Amino acid sequence: MNKFRISAWAMVLVLAVAVQSCKDDTTTPTPEPEPPVNPLVGNWRSQSADVAPLLRVFFNIDSIGATFRTNNTYSVAARDTGGTVINYAGTYSVTASSVANIFNITLNQSQPTEVTSQGIYRVWAASPDSMYYEVIQTTPSLPGTWTAPTAAAGFGSTAGPNLPAGWNLQKFRKN
Repeated sequence: MNKFRISAWAMVLVLAVAVQSCKDDTTTPTPEPEPPVNPLVGNWRSQSADVAPLLRVFFNIDSIGATFRTNNTYSVAARDTGGTVINYAGTYSVTASSVANIFNITLNQSQPTEVTSQGIYRVWAASPDSMYYEVIQTTPSLPGTWTAPTAAAGFGSTAGPNLPAGWNLQKFRKN
């Protein structure tokens, strides 16, 4: 009887090893999670009172359409009150600031002329999603002393000759 028990246990052990060795050893790799898409990416529109007063009053801009792409390129179409559209294009880079939910942005415009602009933006969930956006040309320098907005100083912090606070702040709504 002991021989039968040992043989039975040996048979169970051999069967377990055989079943285990027949098991598929390939494991499905866990896919890398997609990096989050910057909320800036997408199509945006600013019109009427949402256009920065600086652009409305001095340049007669009544609407702006902007597209920011995942490959860090952008295109902007600014329309004035006479219906003339000026197209801008270039690349952008974004860095986190020390202020929650406000990001630093640098725009390297290549069309219609080469300029660099710097500023800040903040996107928030709404219906539709909305964004505060404030940038100013930094290279080549504008006449007078101009200072780009910073996250630490907050929105409305663009400084320039006779520029009222907040006059360079723009609101966009996502299309």
